[in-house]
Amino acid sequence: MTGLALLYALAARRLNAANITMPMLSVIAGMVVFSVTELDIDTAAVHIVAELTLVIVLFHDASTVKLARLREDPGISVRLLLIGFPLALVATFLVTRELLPTMGVAGAWLLAGAVTPTDAGLGAPTIMNPKVPMRVRRGLNVESGLNDGLATPVVLMALAALAVEEGAPQSGIIAVGVVPVMLALAVAVVVALSSAWLMDRSRTHHFSGRRGRNIATLVLPLFVFGLADVLGANVFIAAFVAGLIFGAASVTLQEEEETSQLLEVAADLLGFVVWFFAGGIALVVFEDGIAWEYLLLALLVLTVLRIIPVFLSLIGTGFKWPTVAFLGWFGPRGLATVVFGLLALEELGPDSPVMDSLSAVIGLTVVISVFAHGISAAPLSSMYGAWVARTHPPIERKPSVEPAQGRGRAGH
Repeated sequence: MTGLALLYALAARRLNAANITMPMLSVIAGMVVFSVTELDIDTAAVHIVAELTLVIVLFHDASTVKLARLREDPGISVRLLLIGFPLALVATFLVTRELLPTMGVAGAWLLAGAVTPTDAGLGAPTIMNPKVPMRVRRGLNVESGLNDGLATPVVLMALAALAVEEGAPQSGIIAVGVVPVMLALAVAVVVALSSAWLMDRSRTHHFSGRRGRNIATLVLPLFVFGLADVLGANVFIAAFVAGLIFGAASVTLQEEEETSQLLEVAADLLGFVVWFFAGGIALVVFEDGIAWEYLLLALLVLTVLRIIPVFLSLIGTGFKWPTVAFLGWFGPRGLATVVFGLLALEELGPDSPVMDSLSAVIGLTVVISVFAHGISAAPLSSMYGAWVARTHPPIERKPSVEPAQGRGRAGH
């Protein structure tokens, strides 16, 4: 795994030019390694990696959204988050209940919450392609940065409900009652505001250099994780809210984008590990064959159940149909979906009655998305950019703010 990460980092620019992404290589490597060796997947170790990855990803994505700058052009992202995301979530739940009735209500909500969030990292050639109008890129970037945080409570509540149904002990990590959530909000507000104040004062009075502020930003989500865990707060909600507040309150983070560089690198490295395990788990999931219901649901999640909510959320905005189709297609399912699946596996156990269906749909959705979106991102972005240059659509070309750098961009 480390060798693959080293080779990818050194050849990422050429690989990206050939539409070969890090998740593709990691998934393939995981499948190959676990198919030719007798290695067992240590679920306890995977659980720890999954928790840390989700905490860092939630904090990083939320902190780079820059809510103050988002107010300058809220149109696409706000509609996708407040209209499109709930519609997609509910539609996925309803279709899951129809296709997989044995999963039950809580299982269907768990699956819907896991597969609905998008991942800008899988569509980095789209997010950062200057040929694509800036406000379209910004909309996709903000959507993917926030919708995994919106999905987290749904996933955690479904996990808690399933744990009760199956008589399994409910760990503090999935507790989403009033007290854990209120504690999480309190931890997030106090730590984020105090850390932002300290970092800004440290920079103003020259107590720290950029390297030190990089390290502080990397350590911050881990500190939030530890404090929330000790107090019995929900660590994922605390990490997401802390990221939002820290990104909005810290002048340093807004003026020095490189301050979050180490945090982004950590998310990338943990992503290598999670994608590698995802390949091994997918291999196990697919060994017994794939039911047509699983494949159909995965395809619907990536197409109809994404595109129709996007279309409905953008009614009245004036965007042309190529833009709506572009936004609808580029909803990759990635790291958050994998991590939600790993958390479910650890919390519920492999013998849970919902795990076979859940892991199969998540595995199919993510594997299809990794390759379909990874291969199509660059050429479709170029085609869409050429259409914009040729037709000059006025709504799409309105001024906006540049999207923040996305994860998984070692070659850029």
